[in-house]
Amino acid sequence: MQLEDRFYTSTEVAEILGVSLRSIYRYLDENRLNAEIKTATGRHRFTRKNIMDFLYPVNGSSDLEVVASTKEKVKVSVEPKVAPVVTTPVNVVEEVAEEVTAPVVEEKVVEEDEGVDWLAKFRAAAEKHRREAEVHDEVVEDTLVQDSPKQTVSGLTDMAGVDVEVEPESLKFNFYRSGVGGLKDIAQNIDKSARKASVDYAFTMSAGLSLHKPIKPFSLIHAYVKSGEKDFFERMLQLTIATESTAQVCLIVSDDAYIYANAKEMHGLYVVSNEQLKKDLMDNGEMELAKELGA
Repeated sequence: MQLEDRFYTSTEVAEILGVSLRSIYRYLDENRLNAEIKTATGRHRFTRKNIMDFLYPVNGSSDLEVVASTKEKVKVSVEPKVAPVVTTPVNVVEEVAEEVTAPVVEEKVVEEDEGVDWLAKFRAAAEKHRREAEVHDEVVEDTLVQDSPKQTVSGLTDMAGVDVEVEPESLKFNFYRSGVGGLKDIAQNIDKSARKASVDYAFTMSAGLSLHKPIKPFSLIHAYVKSGEKDFFERMLQLTIATESTAQVCLIVSDDAYIYANAKEMHGLYVVSNEQLKKDLMDNGEMELAKELGA
């Protein structure tokens, strides 16, 4: 290759020498290659002599003939030697695991007969019978049950002539509001309806005491009525179920003949006897009112 006498760029020098541009810059840094000039922008320019001095440091005036020699690559094919495979017989021992099935032991469940609570069954049956006997079984009544001591009924004897002790009935307190008016109207309607239908009643508690003497104002009338006549008074007084705190009337259901036989008329209304009135007041915690009644 014959070089012309002119300026060569760095790229052209790299092509002539068969190296990369980076190698040219490295040669410059190592002072192995010299540039004739360096422009203001930092670019290098090389002459024919600069290139020849790099190639032939001793004789730089000789022409450069670039001979590209092709190196033949000899491929050596090496056939891999395969070692003979020796197959060693393997004795396979099959282990047979015997499945041992444990005998199934059936657990015998001993069913214990649960004791029958006959008392609870009796109470449930009695409660069912009581509810069925009530006319308004769908209405939940706010009742207060009071217990009283055993009494001996005079004249009631067994075959041996011995007095028989009879459990007194439990009183049922039924609370209502009336559609006929205030307490005075309610009391007058109770008496008027009872006289017209020939049924018994008797006032007690504050209503009964107020017929004896003036007392402090009260908001609830208590009256004894028989169980078979409770519905009658509910209709006549236009009663609706209420709580004790909001009620105007309390019908005390009792079939005790003593209460009605000993009731007395005062100011045109019937009231229980003094003994019964005092007992009712004390049983309901009205000690001060019971004292006002006197002996």
